[in-house]
Amino acid sequence: MRPETRALRKRPSTTSPAGLSRRALLRAGLIAGSGLLAACTLERAGPELPPVTLPPVEVVQPPPLPTSTPEPTAPRPTAASASVSAPQSPAVTIYFETWGPRVLLNAFSEIAQESREAIPWVTVQARLDNALSSDGLRTRLRNDEGPDVTRVEPEDVFDLTAAGFLHGLGARVSGDPELREAAPAAPAARTGAGGELSTLSIGATHQCLLYNAQHLESVGVTAPMSWQSPWTVDEFEEAARRLVIANNQRVERFGLTAIPAYARPVLAEKSDDWLASDQRASMLSTPQRRERLQRLTDWQTNLDIELPTAYRFVAPFSGGLASMHIDHTDVGRWVRASVPWGVAPLPAWEGRESLTEANELCVAIPAHSSEPDAAWTFARFLLDAPAQRALARTNLLTPTRLETLEDPAYLDPNQRPYNRTQLVEAAAKAMRSPAHPGAKAWHALTGDAIAPVRQGKEDAAAYLERADALITRQLRLRGWSAAADRPGYRQPLPFGNWFLAGLEERGL
Repeated sequence: MRPETRALRKRPSTTSPAGLSRRALLRAGLIAGSGLLAACTLERAGPELPPVTLPPVEVVQPPPLPTSTPEPTAPRPTAASASVSAPQSPAVTIYFETWGPRVLLNAFSEIAQESREAIPWVTVQARLDNALSSDGLRTRLRNDEGPDVTRVEPEDVFDLTAAGFLHGLGARVSGDPELREAAPAAPAARTGAGGELSTLSIGATHQCLLYNAQHLESVGVTAPMSWQSPWTVDEFEEAARRLVIANNQRVERFGLTAIPAYARPVLAEKSDDWLASDQRASMLSTPQRRERLQRLTDWQTNLDIELPTAYRFVAPFSGGLASMHIDHTDVGRWVRASVPWGVAPLPAWEGRESLTEANELCVAIPAHSSEPDAAWTFARFLLDAPAQRALARTNLLTPTRLETLEDPAYLDPNQRPYNRTQLVEAAAKAMRSPAHPGAKAWHALTGDAIAPVRQGKEDAAAYLERADALITRQLRLRGWSAAADRPGYRQPLPFGNWFLAGLEERGL
C-alpha cells in the first residue's frame, strides 16, 4: 500500500587520465551508475555556502517536549517481543516524512504498518517521497508547517536546534532507561551547541574501504580486519600501487576510487580543533592539513593509484576498473553480486588512529507539533526491535540498537559484506561532528566542492584559505565565540530587530 501523502498544514503557536584502454566502458558504466544512484541523497555543493537557518525575530528558549502524559511504569519489552507498552491515550493521527532510496522507503512503509499493532492509538500517515529535501523542510519549519516526526539531515541538526525549530528530547531520554541502555548513541549522535538533545539517530552509514577480495588475493595483499590495526597511509599506498594493472602506458585497472568527502576524516581531528582559541575564526589552513590534502591530490593527479571520480560513483569499482573504493557503505547494494567484496577500515594518518565519518539517519519532532506525546511514541518505536530489524534488512544502515547488531536481520549471510565486524567497530571510531554555526559550511566545503582540489584543478592551500574565510563568515554572522552561552545557545538577534525594538520602547 502506498503511504498516504498529506497536504501541508499550518498550526498556530577530473583531470581525465590519458590513454585509458577501457574509456568507453568506463563512460557507459558512469552513466549507468548515475542512474542506479539517483535514489541516493546527493548534495553537490558549490563554493558558496548553503542556506542557513534565519535568526528568530525574538530570543527563544529550547522547547522541551511536553510530559503531560504519564510515562509507563512497566519496563519496555526486549527484542524478542513486540514493541511499545505505553499509556492508552485517545486515538490521534500524526504525520511522518522521510526520503531516501526506494528500499529504505519500503522499510519505513513496513514500519508504519507494524506500528499499528504496537501503538494502536496512534495512526501514522507517512509521506515517503524523494521529492522531499532538507531545504524544503527548513522553509516549512520556519513557517510552522510540516510533519510531527521528520527526518533531519545530520548537518542541519545544529541550525534547526539553535533556531528552536525542534522539540528538546532530554527529559524523555532521561526518563527512558531502556533507550539509554539498548541504544546509547541514539540521542547523542548529533546535538546542539550545549549538548541539547533534539534528534534520535536510528541508524548510520560509515566511511569504509570497500575492496575486491579476488583482486587483493591475486597480488598477495591482505586487507586489515579491525579498526584497531588499520593500514598506515604508506602501507595503503603500496597496496594500491600493487593493484594497478598497466601496459604500454594504458591503465587497465586502478587501485582506488574515492568519494570527495573522504577528505573529512583526513582534515578533522575533533569538532573544533580547527577553530581559533576564541572560536571566532576557522583555522583549517595549517601546514599539516595542506600536506595531507596535497598527498590525497597526488593519488589522482599522478594516476598511479587512483581513478578520479567527482561524485559518488560505484560503477568503476563494480565494473572491475578499480580494486578498492572509499565511500559510505550504503553503496554496497549497487555493487554487482558477482563481485566478492569486503570492508576494511580507512588508512590511518601520521601519528593518528583511523577515523571514519558517520552519516546518521536522524529523526526529530518539530516544535510546532500539536501531538508531541504521540510523535514521541512513534519516534521511539523507530528504535525498538521490529523497526530496527526492518532497517537492518535494507543493507543500507548499521542499526543503532545494539542487540540488532547480532540479529540475523543484520547478519544475513546472503548480504554483503559477509563480515560486518568492521562496520560494528566503525561506530566507535566515528569522528565527532562539528557543533557550531560553521558546521553546515564545513559539511558543504568538504563534500563535492573539494573534488577540484583532489583533481589538481585548484591549489590545496588556496582552497583551505577560502574554506577558512567562508566558515569564519558563518561564525561571525552568528556571533559565535568561546564565551557563547552554549547550553540553549540561540542565534543572536539581527541588528534590525534590536533597532525596531528600541524604537518601540521609546514610543516612536
